[in-house]
Amino acid sequence: MNKNKILSVISLTLFIIACSKPLPIDKANFIGDWKNDDRQVSLIITPEGHVEYSNRQPGKSTSISAPIQEFEGYNFSVGLGPLSTKFKVSQPPTQDAQGNWFMTVEGYELSKTH
Repeated sequence: MNKNKILSVISLTLFIIACSKPLPIDKANFIGDWKNDDRQVSLIITPEGHVEYSNRQPGKSTSISAPIQEFEGYNFSVGLGPLSTKFKVSQPPTQDAQGNWFMTVEGYELSKTH
């Protein structure tokens, strides 16, 4: 990789990090590493407001790494400027009697890993 490409990657990474805003206090339960049962869907939400999402289904793979732009209720948009993706949260983070956390995003039931 030449020097210009390396500088471009570093600059883009710093730009993305700079665009992240800390998660609102009322959304703190969203923070964590979430996965579905077969571990093909992974959602990581950091306290700094950054999302790492991957969905590896047979014949189709999706991934995104970007800051959260905004919350609308429990739904949230992720991206930079006009390039964004909206995540539909049909069940917000909920803790069961055993202390396990669950939420449903894009129709997938996810559990918080420890």
